[in-house]
Amino acid sequence: MKRMKQFLLTLIIISAVTEAVQAENPTAYVLNTNGETLSKINLTTGTVSNNILTIGTDIFSYPNQLVIRDTLAYAVASGTNEIQVINLRNETTVGFINTGTESNPYWMEFYDDRYLYVTLMKSNSVAKVDYISGSIVDEVEVGKSPEGILIVGNKAYVACTGFDWGTWEYDPGRVAVYDIAGDSVSGYIDVGLNPQYLALDRFGRIHVVCTGDYYTVFGKVYIIDIGTEAVIDSVSVGGTPGQISIGPNNTACIAAAGWEENGYILTYNTETLEIYHNAANPIEVDLNCMMALAYQDSTIFSGSFTNYVKVIDTAGAVKKSYAVGDGPLHAAFNYAPGDVTGDFMVNILDVTSMINWLYKGGPAPRWPEWRANADGNGNYNILDATYLVNYLYRDGPRPKIGPGWLRL
Repeated sequence: MKRMKQFLLTLIIISAVTEAVQAENPTAYVLNTNGETLSKINLTTGTVSNNILTIGTDIFSYPNQLVIRDTLAYAVASGTNEIQVINLRNETTVGFINTGTESNPYWMEFYDDRYLYVTLMKSNSVAKVDYISGSIVDEVEVGKSPEGILIVGNKAYVACTGFDWGTWEYDPGRVAVYDIAGDSVSGYIDVGLNPQYLALDRFGRIHVVCTGDYYTVFGKVYIIDIGTEAVIDSVSVGGTPGQISIGPNNTACIAAAGWEENGYILTYNTETLEIYHNAANPIEVDLNCMMALAYQDSTIFSGSFTNYVKVIDTAGAVKKSYAVGDGPLHAAFNYAPGDVTGDFMVNILDVTSMINWLYKGGPAPRWPEWRANADGNGNYNILDATYLVNYLYRDGPRPKIGPGWLRL
């Protein structure tokens, strides 16, 4: 191991900074649910390309979520019961993964380099999907109307909203604990009314957004300790919170709709649980804000049904504004594995940064830190630096995204 470190350090010293093997402009891909299209925003030039692709095989596809895995994007189309696979290199559809008639797929999480798990809201289940073959290999009932899903280690945590399609009422909210090894539910965690979305903070805790019933019970976030699988705290944010994203500054940002003149974003500190902006003091954005997505520089990308994506700071000041498609609901960035420095290139600087971080007390990799896990095994060590060197100089395999995009 010592010789390996010496080799890498020597290579860094004698190597000139070469042209990046991968070089991309930072890009936000935006899922427009009303227009059922994909837009993209070049974050370097500010250029917006709208309607680059149709989402779904038919009208009323109601796309919900977009996930980027290196050069491929996956879009959940709830109305047409499918996951669309998109090649971002040429912006074409590779294929569709059908989830079953009236299954209403809602949210997905990737587990490893073969399987993903997707909630099927109307089937009250979670499907295990082989996304290489494009087929469902298992389906397990988890509870009424599941929406959000989050994978940590070998367990998936599923937000069961409790919504009854017959009565249009809610049962008490629960988070199902799904054992991936056994493909079965191992238990439930009681939370608030109508849990919809989940996020993992850098301290290994799960934040569950419970929206309430929209008129008598209002928003609350429950904090789950994954070791004890129990609620350890909560944050009363009020309003009708929805999508949650946790940024590199430990700030949780939550989209909270808005019905009159403004939309709202709610924020709090995930470490201290100090509330910065709740329903009584929200960040005001455009009407009917459905998306609040943290970016690597701690800004927030908000999306509303006024058909704009606006970039704001954590105080709410608008930094940039982009006219996109009809009804931006979700987005994803083209973060690349192996890009330790976060400059959207993979080159010798990433190896240098990795070595400095691991052995010289240098700065941590740029958030999200999974980009530093070049070999995709969920660990961060000298093997990742070796992997990058082999890729850059020895025709080794490309860096790859590992299970769960683990945070440090």
